[in-house]
Amino acid sequence: MKNEDMMRYMGLCAVLSIFLAGCSESENVRISGHERSIGFTTDVTRTAKEDFEAGDAFAVWGWYVPEDASSQVFDATKVSTADGISWSYENLRFWQADKTYAFHALYPSVDMLPGTADCTADGILSVSGFNVSRQVDLMAATVPSMSGSLAAPVYFSFTHLLSRVQVVAKRSESTTGIEEFSPRIYAVRLYGMPETGNLSINVADLSDKTMILDAWTGVDATTSDSPLAVIQSSAGLDVANDGTILFDVLTLPQHITQNYQLEVEYSTSSDGSNRQIVAISLTSLPVTTWKAGQQYRYTFSVSDDSRILFDIPTVNAWDEAIGGITIVD
Repeated sequence: MKNEDMMRYMGLCAVLSIFLAGCSESENVRISGHERSIGFTTDVTRTAKEDFEAGDAFAVWGWYVPEDASSQVFDATKVSTADGISWSYENLRFWQADKTYAFHALYPSVDMLPGTADCTADGILSVSGFNVSRQVDLMAATVPSMSGSLAAPVYFSFTHLLSRVQVVAKRSESTTGIEEFSPRIYAVRLYGMPETGNLSINVADLSDKTMILDAWTGVDATTSDSPLAVIQSSAGLDVANDGTILFDVLTLPQHITQNYQLEVEYSTSSDGSNRQIVAISLTSLPVTTWKAGQQYRYTFSVSDDSRILFDIPTVNAWDEAIGGITIVD
């Protein structure tokens, strides 16, 4: 080969090697003679209305298992997405073919968490001082055993660690056609339950809703003056026949007690001349617990005799659609 051809060939090889090296950091492409970097992928929506979006992040803990579990590979490492689809982190780690790994993840990452978090080598995940008033979703995932020889992305299937509570107002069917009957909602408050909680759970129990329920300890009960959730309107909100969703809030999983109250300020006339306030204890309704990953919908109607009447609360999947119900922004 001529010298100039040799130089051209070497230059091409150099450019190609730089290109492949760049790919190895951003796309986990295998390069001959090198281990692939450890990458992550997910399969869950962040909330009922949105997918993961740009700027979201979760924390990862990871160890070699079982014989050298003390060798920690990830320690609350922040894994983030710039587009809601692909995930990356700083200071890439690479698969060791002769190692077996355990990975545990928490959403959101610890720097975005309204509280603190840690995870131990034996899979005890702890979250302290988590404040649901911030309305930040909380999820966890685990991959307890993965061979480094696979060198595949770590697939996290996240589990919700919180509950969802919706409150819906509607007109009573019996009021159809009644003149001058125009129910309006001026305020709704949900209170009595804690807004802060501590969680300690073995990641092996993430699929068990009862274990998640028992793993939470609530503190700092809310009050009517400082409720967990509130919606207010000086002019009053119209109540649709199909229902108007007043709020959709995240709560700690918990057992419902007699202190849990739903307070409604309402009227049955458009001018609000007969405004009144009623507080209902949630223990009077046939739901005794809020479990993780469940959506609890409380629907009440305003009757023609100015009473608040509750339907039996429904327990739904986390992201179940709300049909024709009007949503109040």
